[in-house]
Amino acid sequence: MPGETILIIEDDPQIGQAIHFRLQREGFSPCLAVDTRSADEELQRNIPSLIILDIGLPNEDGFSWLNRKPELAKSIPILMLTARGKTDDKVRGLGLGADDYLTKPFEFAELLARIAAILRRRPQHTDQTIEIGNLLIQPDAKQVLVDGQEVELSPREYNVLMVLASQSQRVISKSQILQHLADHDLKAADLNDAAIEVIIHRIRKKLESASLQIETVRGFGYVMR
Repeated sequence: MPGETILIIEDDPQIGQAIHFRLQREGFSPCLAVDTRSADEELQRNIPSLIILDIGLPNEDGFSWLNRKPELAKSIPILMLTARGKTDDKVRGLGLGADDYLTKPFEFAELLARIAAILRRRPQHTDQTIEIGNLLIQPDAKQVLVDGQEVELSPREYNVLMVLASQSQRVISKSQILQHLADHDLKAADLNDAAIEVIIHRIRKKLESASLQIETVRGFGYVMR
């Protein structure tokens, strides 16, 4: 799991920087936001594997932020980090979609263990073959099947589908899709967000009979469910 991007939303510079330093030392790729406004800006640039969210933030508390972003917690694991230890606060946070709740002060070993536990719960595709509902992807043959029937996809459509299917239930930003395409196709460097929207539209049409959905998470990207 090292190498995963973790967004830390913490206004206390000492705590935030300490978490950032320790996570970086453990091999993660952390980024730090001091309030929900800067967190929103960071999410426009990159979709993290996990969010560590402080409740007591200056411009808007963590509860309010989660409440106005109902799709966020469905797509990105969230660990609430706060000085509040009341049961009501824990229930409220979990009710808004948070995956776990850690009260300050804490030992970093416990924080790291909770992060690892949350990330382990995500769907993993360890086999070369990816199977989601009645969709089967065979990477060796670059073949896509729905109910055993082959679906013809262009190379770019296939590569975009692989990004989403290999990380199903996780939001993938347009910039991440563009980067993946650029890694596999030199000509893809000229593509833009509008081109990604067209490719996604074509994939949806071709996979209409598949028992899955490619959802648009407005302001973030796409997620396969």
